[in-house]
Amino acid sequence: MECTLTTSSPLYTRCGLTLDQFQKQIEAKDLPEFFYIDEETKLPVIPGSSLRGMMRTLVEIASFSKIDLVSEYQKFFFRAVAADDEDPLKHYKDILKNVQAGYLKFDKHTQKWLICPAIKIGRNNYTKIKEPRNKNDINAKQLPSLVLMKEENYLPQYIQVSFKVKGKSVWVSEDIQEYKDNQGWLVTSGNMLETSNITTESERENKLNSKEGRKYHYIIPLKTTNERLEISSDAILDYKASLTSFQNGKFFKNKNNPNKNPFQEDRGVLEDGRPIFYCQPKRGESVRLFGQSPNFRIPYIPEGKTRAASAVDFIPDNLKDITIVDDLKDITIVDLADAIFGWVRREIPEKRLPKEIEKQRAGRVFFSNAKYKSDENGIWYAGNQEDRVTPQILASPKPTTFQHYLVQPEETKADKKNLKHYASKPGEETVIRGHKLYWHKGNDPNFKHPNPKESPDTQLTEIKPIKKGVKFEFTIRFENLSHVEVGALMWVLDIARNDSYRLKLGMGKPLGMGAVKIESKLYLSDRTKRYTQLFEGNNWQTAETLESDPDCQQLFENYMLEQLRIHGSFKDIRRIQMLLEMLKWEEDPSQEYLEQRRYMEIERKQQPRLGNDENEYKERRVLPTPLQIAKPSDFENH
Repeated sequence: MECTLTTSSPLYTRCGLTLDQFQKQIEAKDLPEFFYIDEETKLPVIPGSSLRGMMRTLVEIASFSKIDLVSEYQKFFFRAVAADDEDPLKHYKDILKNVQAGYLKFDKHTQKWLICPAIKIGRNNYTKIKEPRNKNDINAKQLPSLVLMKEENYLPQYIQVSFKVKGKSVWVSEDIQEYKDNQGWLVTSGNMLETSNITTESERENKLNSKEGRKYHYIIPLKTTNERLEISSDAILDYKASLTSFQNGKFFKNKNNPNKNPFQEDRGVLEDGRPIFYCQPKRGESVRLFGQSPNFRIPYIPEGKTRAASAVDFIPDNLKDITIVDDLKDITIVDLADAIFGWVRREIPEKRLPKEIEKQRAGRVFFSNAKYKSDENGIWYAGNQEDRVTPQILASPKPTTFQHYLVQPEETKADKKNLKHYASKPGEETVIRGHKLYWHKGNDPNFKHPNPKESPDTQLTEIKPIKKGVKFEFTIRFENLSHVEVGALMWVLDIARNDSYRLKLGMGKPLGMGAVKIESKLYLSDRTKRYTQLFEGNNWQTAETLESDPDCQQLFENYMLEQLRIHGSFKDIRRIQMLLEMLKWEEDPSQEYLEQRRYMEIERKQQPRLGNDENEYKERRVLPTPLQIAKPSDFENH
């Protein structure tokens, strides 16, 4: 297949790290260069791997293939300190009603983590002291100087202190001998400033004085009881698998202040002697819930399970690569995408693949890099190859926003209090939504950062994108594909050449970047003729003929309808209609079109806005389907 790719909006694919850059721990975000620049021509090249990935994803969707390469290592945890009575996670506060404090201890003999409960102060084994709201607050005089309201100290800290408690009053001293009968650790915690885009002193002061700042510090007595509580091994594994960049210390590295890192990179708070908060287990049971502060995150544990949930739990069994049946039988699935592109199977965690299961199979389709051919009005978006652009900040996906990532059954009526989440029964009550795609935003999307100087350097990156209207050429070679398999590729390419649609490629897809059109020609080789005749006139005999009207695409559609046991047109299937809606292209979309397809915001100041609150996520609105956005009149009663 000979293909010509034309960019319809700015396009960028990042260059990989060299060995030297990797060894120097240079971050990819600090490398703005385009994927590859031909040294001789100084022209850009698009990686064949990106083209292959784009095609495979679309073939998987169109062929109803399984949902593969989903990590079950990342476990889902949540905090819902401010959950209201309508929130499906309102039980969070009930779970944490019996929080205690103590100290971690690692038993080298059993290789187990234990908790040594602290002695009680009155009715509890920890006490709290209010965070000063301003520098004249009386508590500012009681707290150690390290805790006072400076940005560099507004982070988790463990400070050895002595203290005195009388009624509701607490006196604290950094001199551990001042109240020598009551020594302990002061633990600072709460809602920190690590995710705030604060640039001025007044903004910082307002944040510290607001309700959003941390409200309390906690003091844990140094003395402990003789009791030893074992932490569940599963709870330890789940905790390690769910560490955020803040909990594993990477945030502190980004702040270039490693001396203030209180956490272990691969273990978080798990350190011998570290103060810890936990939920008191039932007699004879091990501790399952623990964390750095009293309002720690807790795992989503589906009913009937003992481990924290992962995305894999919510993939229907028939769409998994390997299905375990009654822990006795493994069923492996080879779908159309696997058959075309190949696969390498991963080991199932804590379980090796049986010998009879095929571990890998080579693909039968090969993508070349796409080389520059021509342009309409220059190549580089910013003017020339050396100029850089700062795009808007794109945060990592937040899969715990379950109202977007899980199917909400019709009986929930998308009502906040009825929503299914990661503690719901997988397969019975809900499953994952499917593949994530992004709306197009026209040929001139607003992807540049409006005020990069006002954002932390750690969240910014620079890129060198190319313009719309730049043409590239590449080839897709294949061997021994069936007509149906060739048809699956041609079906996607037929969409890609249609003026009404565009595919997505490269970085910045949520911002509207990477819209591409692909025109293709299919050549088929007669192998028997090729190898029985060396020459054709003055040229080599390639036995390749241009298929001007290939029927492979129709054969693919017929095959899919037969397998799905559906009568009618393939493109009338709702799944395919939704795919086509996401690929639909408008050169210059209206403001109304863009507003209908914009992403919700945490702090939306301007109108129009969803609801009355600036935080549009607060009401846990369920993500509509593409057809509900494009054809709302069809869903008025839903």
